[in-house]
Amino acid sequence: MENEKLNSLRGVMQINAVLYFVYGLIFLIETFDFLEMLHTKPADFHPTYDLVNVIYYQMEMIICFLFGFSILFLVSIRQSVKTIFFINMALLIFRAATVYYLYFYKTVERWVPYIYKEASAFSVLFRGTFVPAQLILSLVAVWYSVKALRKIRE
Repeated sequence: MENEKLNSLRGVMQINAVLYFVYGLIFLIETFDFLEMLHTKPADFHPTYDLVNVIYYQMEMIICFLFGFSILFLVSIRQSVKTIFFINMALLIFRAATVYYLYFYKTVERWVPYIYKEASAFSVLFRGTFVPAQLILSLVAVWYSVKALRKIRE
């Protein structure tokens, strides 16, 4: 039974890693698009963002790739269930904090640019599906690791 719980936990973590990689690739494409638009401006076009604003995209892209690689690394090596639990908790907390800061945190001076939230119709679609799916799958992975920890204690 314990092995079954661990296999389902690893399956959820693999799906979550794939979500992070796909989302990171989407950010890579958007970053190239924004940089290209800054470099070669069409006639009568004045962007509402600059290079500093594009760095927010690059930072989240790096975070997504790091999360994907860390989850795949954690799945591929033999680790104790406690280690898997604590790393999943740390990743969940850090990802929830970055999502809160990038999408919901409001200040007088808003550092995250307008393009971050609405770059194109596809980016809104991807953000609306990938970000909640990442958080939900992280919660599911934590839940599976808690169940596996309880099974080990019994």
